[in-house]
Amino acid sequence: MEKTKFSYVQIGAKDYKALADFYAKALGFVYCEDNSWLGGKEGICLKAPGFAVEDAPVFGFVPAVKGNIAKINDVGFAHTCYETNDVKAAVKNLLKHGGSIHSTMGKPEIHPCVYCKDPEGNVVEFHIPFPSQKTFGEIANTASCLLGLKPEKNWRNNDNATGAVKFIHVNIICPDWEKLCGFYREAFDCVNVGSQKDHQGGYKEKVIGVAGVHVVGQHVLLPGFAKDYPTLEIFTYSIPGRDFACAENELGINCIGFACDDKEVAAKKVVAAGGTINEKGEDYILVGDMQNGRIILR
Repeated sequence: MEKTKFSYVQIGAKDYKALADFYAKALGFVYCEDNSWLGGKEGICLKAPGFAVEDAPVFGFVPAVKGNIAKINDVGFAHTCYETNDVKAAVKNLLKHGGSIHSTMGKPEIHPCVYCKDPEGNVVEFHIPFPSQKTFGEIANTASCLLGLKPEKNWRNNDNATGAVKFIHVNIICPDWEKLCGFYREAFDCVNVGSQKDHQGGYKEKVIGVAGVHVVGQHVLLPGFAKDYPTLEIFTYSIPGRDFACAENELGINCIGFACDDKEVAAKKVVAAGGTINEKGEDYILVGDMQNGRIILR
């Protein structure tokens, strides 16, 4: 049986070297020598934090010359998210290295979930490991954060480092979240994980930073990893922004990628699920999801 593994996120940047350095210093990404996901093109590859190095998804930082950074509610790949045992420390480190805060609540660094931005304006979400099994440890750590206390550890990866983060999802904004979830389940054998999300009201609006917004959607577990991470967070906003163009040299998150035992088989599954084949190279196939989000198969 052919296997497919989620393996890549690509970010276009005005200064890709400086942005890669920011992700290394502020978020704990690790430089890697294998740049094969770049296909021989200019750029830098880093391993995402929170995983064994051999299993970690790769982030590629590449030069971009057009477009605008996606806003939090723009249609397309909108942000990346990181779980941490200490939101305050993670936010402090991000600010130290040139990031900024997007959320609009008072003292956002003491809340369990905060939206920030990297130096080029890409949205970066931090949140504590929210209770999934409702164990005593999970609930105690959540309560500690809400009370402004420092949680003892991140129980998902047992990391006690202050402000250490783990990459856990890529967010996609779309007009019909149920339809796009169906595409990723059929095309890449993703499975729904967690409950359906339904966010609205004053506090949620301040966390997201969009007044009057109502957000619904679902996480789908990406193939090749254990339960709970990483996922695609597929959301529909009641107040959507513009369509975010996913061109190769577009600023912001402009594609994701899957390592495949058989690229041709994987591409056929994409088409059968309602996607498109956009380009074929010697060692890759570029496909599009149902809203033409760019996906590299290698």
